[in-house]
Amino acid sequence: MPGWPAVDRAHDLELVAALRRADPGAPERLYDAYGDRLHDYAASLLGDRRAADAVHDAVVTAQGCADRLREPARLRAWLYALVRFQAMARLGHHRGAAAPLDDPDDHELAELVGAALGEMRRSEREILELSTRHGLTPAEVGSVLGLTSRQAASRLRRSRDLLENAAAAVVLARTGRAHCPELSALVDSWEGPLTPPLRRRLAAHIGGCEVCTERRRAQVSAARLLEMLPVAYAPFSLRERVLGTCADPALGDTRTMILDRGDGFDR
Repeated sequence: MPGWPAVDRAHDLELVAALRRADPGAPERLYDAYGDRLHDYAASLLGDRRAADAVHDAVVTAQGCADRLREPARLRAWLYALVRFQAMARLGHHRGAAAPLDDPDDHELAELVGAALGEMRRSEREILELSTRHGLTPAEVGSVLGLTSRQAASRLRRSRDLLENAAAAVVLARTGRAHCPELSALVDSWEGPLTPPLRRRLAAHIGGCEVCTERRRAQVSAARLLEMLPVAYAPFSLRERVLGTCADPALGDTRTMILDRGDGFDR
């Protein structure tokens, strides 16, 4: 996961209590604890341009509707769900673009991660983002995506396999030929970067080959791959904008409009 501090559950409980009693400092504490995390997630769905708007409206909604959160211990999942609700409204429920990648240490593998994420369904990509990159538990992921914990865990395994098989296509094409004659036959004439069709054939082979699957597990990690995604930190101006909307009496109509839109956010 990116270098975010661990979530403090006791702090979350205190934060919810502060929001419910309309403590003037609560929006600032909420944003400082979660602003960058939520923006990074929103950017994975929307791209950077609209991510700030989604986070802004989600935090304003959290401040104004804290009483709707019946279980304070689920604050983290609730915030991610609010961001997702705002992102889906902006997407019109169409598939979003994967975040851009750039890793100078292994540019080819970084590009592969981007390509593999782009080929996944949005639901598959989100499960990886929330579980592996943001550290949410299966129960929390289920709350965000409307799944049971078991469904979330099952889909995470599938999504992790898809990403790791795609990355293993590059890694094992370079290092695993001696261990698997069939893999070696697939890449005997390969030179340079893998083409997308060859990569997909290799990924399909790895998914069905016990030898290559074991080597994939030893050499390729979805968590490490997702670390190649640069963190989409929130712009500095977003913090001031969020706190202004939460506190400025002159922006009461804006707050009301945002909260009214949030009425469509279901359980």
